[in-house]
Formats: sequence, structure tokens, C-alpha cells
Amino acid sequence: MTECTVLFADIAGSTALYERLGDTEAETLISKALEALSAIVQSNNGLVIKTIGDEIMCQFPSSALAVQAASQMHEHLLNKFSTQSSQKIYIRIGAHQGSVLHSQGDIYGDTVNVSARVAAVARPGKTMISEQTYLSLSESLKPFCRLIMQTNFKGKELPVNLYEVVWENNDQVTCLVHVPRAQSSDCSLLLKYREDEIELSMGVLKIGRELDCGLVVEAPQASRFHCEIRRKGSK
Repeated sequence: MTECTVLFADIAGSTALYERLGDTEAETLISKALEALSAIVQSNNGLVIKTIGDEIMCQFPSSALAVQAASQMHEHLLNKFSTQSSQKIYIRIGAHQGSVLHSQGDIYGDTVNVSARVAAVARPGKTMISEQTYLSLSESLKPFCRLIMQTNFKGKELPVNLYEVVWENNDQVTCLVHVPRAQSSDCSLLLKYREDEIELSMGVLKIGRELDCGLVVEAPQASRFHCEIRRKGSK
């Protein structure tokens, strides 16, 4: 068993890219993006375990290195990669700290499964981490994380608190202060979409085809911003 941080980086909206650009151009664009992400992983002492379609799975010796790499991935696609193409590319990143099993160049275990689930919940252009990952960060990095939601994952008895890592380099991030833990509540809403479950117990969840939505639905019947679910008080 090895203690590490497992990170998934998934290109958002790849299906739409193939529809707009065609197979050849979309494949070339995605391959270049994955190559750039892999290089960032390696530069932060990480190890790319494998590429799965339009996402990469990797591991880092610490949560701090994983968070640093994740921020660099977003920044690279925003400031460099997207400026060289008419098509912008966003990724959703999820990370979880724990123990993994190594076998024939791959890694297995609950940590890998949870990390994949966290990545599936993340919005395009965002990094989400589990509370276990958050607690393992240094005190200098914790202020750049904010508690977003509490959700249930299949096979887990207890709900999982998820934090967003704010990576944008602007005044708002500089002034970001620690967000206290959410108080427990008996009011929540469980949404099931395909294989994922999202429990909304605080804040707002936007649904639609737009990549900025918290739940992206790639269906022609859905509007770019189809609807939002908002919690007010106990309703």
C-alpha cells in the first residue's frame, strides 16, 4: 500500500468538440491537451498512471503537489493552449488522498474510486478535492479552498464533504479567506444523473448544456442554461 494523492483530469465537453470539429481535428486537439497536462504532472513530481479516453489518471506524493499541478493545468489551458486555437478547452479535476495498491503499472483501491467520483462532480474549469485531501494540505494552502457541497457516493455509508480549490490569479483569490464548515441540515436534495449522484444541501446548482453549469447535460433538448436549483432557508 502506498499513501498518495490520486488525481483525475477530464476534458469537459469532448463529445461536443467531436461534433463541431470532426473526428480528426478534435482528436488532434485533445491529444495535444493531454500531452501538455501530462508534462505538468511530471514537472510536479507526479506520475501519469494512464490515459483513459479524454482524461488522465495520475498520482502525487502529496496533496500540495497535486493541487499545485491542478492549478497549473487550468492556467496552461486558459493562457496558452486556448490562445493558439479557436476552440477553448476546459478540464474538470478531482483529487483524493489515501492508500492505493500498485499492480502492473496501474493503481487500484477505494482512493482511486473516490477520486474519480470527485472529478465527475467538478464543474468544467474547476478543481474539487475531498475533505480528507483538504485536511492534509498545509495551513498556507487551506485558505484557497472553500467548502462547496456534501454529497453521497455509491458504496459509501457516510456523506463526503467536497472543497473547490480556487486557482485563478486575481484580487478575489488574494483576498479569499477560510470558509467555515457547513452546519449539518435535515434539508437536502439528491439528484441522480447517469452514474453520478449529487446531494444539494447548500448553495445553488445550475443545470444546462453550458460548460459553466454545475451539472452539464449534453442533450440537444436542454438549453445552454436550462434551470437552477437554489436552497433558501430550509426549502
